[in-house]
Amino acid sequence: MEDRTAAVLTALTGLRHDLDRVVPLLRHGAPPPLQRALAARLIEVGELLDDHADAQAVAGNGHADGMVPGDAEDRDC
Repeated sequence: MEDRTAAVLTALTGLRHDLDRVVPLLRHGAPPPLQRALAARLIEVGELLDDHADAQAVAGNGHADGMVPGDAEDRDC
């Protein structure tokens, strides 16, 4: 995903002005088809970014939740 990160961020930046208008419409009712398509793409991008972040966490410390061995003993759970 790293090679596509810049493209994804550029696309999201390009949608910035549309998002200001579209997000409230999505929250308040049935959006027109174009807005549904935009919402679906945003959800997909969010999932890709989440997957990428999880992969980076695993690569960085071996744990998708950000914990490293020994953290559990240090917590006041």
